Amino acid sequence: MEKSVVKSNKERTREMTILAMFIAIILIMTFVPYLGYVQIPNFPSILLVHIPVLIGGALLGRKAGFLLGLTFGIGSLIKASYSPGLDYLFIFPWVSVLPRILFGAVIYDVVRFFKKLINVPIVAYSISFILLTVLHTVLVVPMIFSAFPLAFGADIADNVGSANLDWITANNSLNGFFVVLGGIFTTNGLVEALLAGSIGAIVVERINNQKNKQTESDSERE
Repeated sequence: MEKSVVKSNKERTREMTILAMFIAIILIMTFVPYLGYVQIPNFPSILLVHIPVLIGGALLGRKAGFLLGLTFGIGSLIKASYSPGLDYLFIFPWVSVLPRILFGAVIYDVVRFFKKLINVPIVAYSISFILLTVLHTVLVVPMIFSAFPLAFGADIADNVGSANLDWITANNSLNGFFVVLGGIFTTNGLVEALLAGSIGAIVVERINNQKNKQTESDSERE
């Protein structure tokens, strides 16, 4: 997809089918407990659901990445409405939706850059996915922190819980921001980046190889 080519109706249909499949996977991983979000005390959940967003964006292009990021964000927003603890802070759209749209929109370009830079595709995918996951964390953490003052409202405090509210109070400062940033990077961010760089890279490489074989087979038949 790096070259500008006119796609056949069959190719367009195939890509739309794959996009629909990834959207379904993201929604399933969002709403089935512990499949896409693994909860840990005093921190937002560790994510696995970002991996199909990365794979779909890398395979299908910018528009698909945008749509998958939007799906990821809206799913996170809905899930936050009934999630306990710090995950409830994702009830605010600028925390749950905006960073995920930006994340999805840049996937294809970052992957394409590293594929040009590195001749081994799986290594390029792995580095891209690790860096993109770090970027996702960088985009999300300030938004979480921006929601801290709102967490002192009675309704939100009830959903966040007293233990988490104490943690928010203790970190509701500039120094606290760096504590939150460092804590999430060393827990959520590290695990999410390693999973994306290993599992995600392997899956996208296999799918891409199969896709190329199918394209070659279709060309030979024509």
